[in-house]
Amino acid sequence: MKSLFVTSSISCALTFLHAHPAFAADATGPEAAPLASASAPSSDVEASAPEVQLGEVIVTASRREVSIRKTPTAVSAYSGAKLEQAQVASLTDLTAISPNIQIGTFANAANVTIRGIGNTQLSASGSDPGVAVNADGVYLGQSGLVISSFLDVNRVEILRGPQGTLFGRNATGGAINVLPNTPTSDLRYGGDLTFGGDPTLIRSAGFVSGPLTADGRLQGRLAAHQNYNKGYSKNLLPGGPHGLDGTKTYGARAQLQWRPNSTIKSRLLVEYHKQDDAGQAQYFTGTPDPSIPLPGPLQGQPTGSVDDRTTYATQGVRELSSFTTNLVTDVALGASNLRALLSYNRNRVYTDIADGTPANFYDPQFGHNAQQYFAEALFTSPANRPLTYVLGANYYTEHSFQYIRVPISTFPMAVAQGGVLRTRSHAVFGQATYEVFDGFKVFAGARYTKDRKSTDEYGVYHPLLTLSQARSWSRLTYEVGSSYDLSSTVTGFVKYAKGYKGGGFAVGSLAPAFAPETNTNLEAGLKGAWLDGRLQANLSAFHMKYKDLQVNQIVGLGSQVTNAARATIDGVEIETVLRPAEHLRLDLSGAWLDARFDEFMTQDSSRPSLGLLSLAGNQLPMAPKFNASAGAYLDVPVSTGVVTLGARYDWKSRIYFSEFNIPVSSQGAIGKLNLSLRYEDSERPWYVNLFATNVTDVSIKSNVIVYSAVLGSPAMAVLEPGRQIGVTIGYKY
Repeated sequence: MKSLFVTSSISCALTFLHAHPAFAADATGPEAAPLASASAPSSDVEASAPEVQLGEVIVTASRREVSIRKTPTAVSAYSGAKLEQAQVASLTDLTAISPNIQIGTFANAANVTIRGIGNTQLSASGSDPGVAVNADGVYLGQSGLVISSFLDVNRVEILRGPQGTLFGRNATGGAINVLPNTPTSDLRYGGDLTFGGDPTLIRSAGFVSGPLTADGRLQGRLAAHQNYNKGYSKNLLPGGPHGLDGTKTYGARAQLQWRPNSTIKSRLLVEYHKQDDAGQAQYFTGTPDPSIPLPGPLQGQPTGSVDDRTTYATQGVRELSSFTTNLVTDVALGASNLRALLSYNRNRVYTDIADGTPANFYDPQFGHNAQQYFAEALFTSPANRPLTYVLGANYYTEHSFQYIRVPISTFPMAVAQGGVLRTRSHAVFGQATYEVFDGFKVFAGARYTKDRKSTDEYGVYHPLLTLSQARSWSRLTYEVGSSYDLSSTVTGFVKYAKGYKGGGFAVGSLAPAFAPETNTNLEAGLKGAWLDGRLQANLSAFHMKYKDLQVNQIVGLGSQVTNAARATIDGVEIETVLRPAEHLRLDLSGAWLDARFDEFMTQDSSRPSLGLLSLAGNQLPMAPKFNASAGAYLDVPVSTGVVTLGARYDWKSRIYFSEFNIPVSSQGAIGKLNLSLRYEDSERPWYVNLFATNVTDVSIKSNVIVYSAVLGSPAMAVLEPGRQIGVTIGYKY
């Protein structure tokens, strides 16, 4: 019934706007595109005449450059310049203003969820993400460093809903594309420097780009950045680590681009990132059942305060490194294009986190080393014909080693689990769009994927317990739909898609393979510009059904992946930008999400006395029912430039971090306020930006882990960043 309701609601909106031209007025200037960034203090593109109009945004969500309005999927796009203006330094910062996306981190795991679908909260290797993260067109099996920092970014695209046809097997929840700036034919350079307090912040970035030969056929670009934050949490334990919840990262990227003639372009990218700091602070926040006695070492121990961001940490280490090299070659075949992409990535992660008490009762240590190879061939037909299509094939392989070691003060030896996981996947795919008549298009696509995984693992309680396993899976996924231009600035679409997430092994659990996860999605949307281009809006409604949904769970002293039977997700998302006057812009985005288990029988390892539980009707983890973001930006012309005053408030309803929906593993409804004051010189390319994020310094949980009853069922929370005040000075030529 809800699927009929949300689809009917969109259909009524399409009919109403088509019948009332005052709401769907044609633009007289260049085509106006819908919302691109709800976060930035100014529009994502230069305003077209008249100046109050908002401009067109181009995205690659359909694997070719297309206007965001012409892309029949729910997508948000954020330019690198506007990310910088809004002090968005990482993907985590971006989640507050993009509908239905959440990021929860724990130890070496970065869990991205879109519409309630991701990889939940644990760190065991073997379970693929539900949201595909792609950098420079390359699928990343381990995406932690891309999530934690942006370097010389051209654009970030967030695609919501299953994107398996064009973006692969692990995109049941959606896909995120991070696109770097590439070498330019003319000389460009710039940089910025940020200083801040509360806590100390020092951040810098710079780039230089341009021709390397007199004929301009060889071009280069070099970019580098660093980010230091002293830490938002205070350690009350004398002699313990400092800088908890802080950051110390740096990275560099070098690119060479060769254009021997007008039909060939080849680009080589080499990139390195490093992070070395104290990592996250853990906060002991209680137990799911007060009647459960805590282990003796924890009884009577001080635990700090979440509200004051004070904790007790006996250790804290986070070390991450990533090396990437990509070779991308484009060959123009008339009006068509053939792209070949080759990539290699190597990454290493080690974390050691405290239990939040002076007792040092347990000491979780996580290590993960992986290397991956990715290759893809992509053919795109001419874009200006009634029939357009994309054909592709890719190959992915990863070899990873993970170990988890947890010394427990009352155990004679440490709990250990880990092992080697080998993944191999290949796929062929295609999608075609046909314009039946002017403004009305139909599209269809399909993808065949074959996966194979094998593991040699040990644990959970002693490294002498070992197991070797191997399994293969294959699946055909597809999507069909249509779009219709209700006017020259308003487009509606409806589509049906099927997604697939591969099966695998929770390395170290010594458990049998878990099954693939599949979903279907019925979605309708409306994108357009009204009021002579002053208002842009994207609206989408969807109904998703999941089968064998993969859920990470703590079982005893280890972790493993369980297939929940079924789940249903319904929702509505809206993003708007309104420019009521030349110097004022208002942004609003929001979502309603009803993500619930239909069938799921399981046990809670932290409350074993309850026996087998039915979780039917429970809310999916990382899926708040409501979230919203509202921003206002006022441009004040001065004699030498423009001063922009900005304010944004981000809010979300209660979010659960566990499938059991227990209060101790949740964050209540909460919001945070960000303020900015920016000056841009009208004659010289420099700017100054004063900012304050999380102005009221509220403590917001980003994740909560409830450990097994064997450890006394303690709930351990990690927090989002606290208040940050700073100033950025930048110059770009």
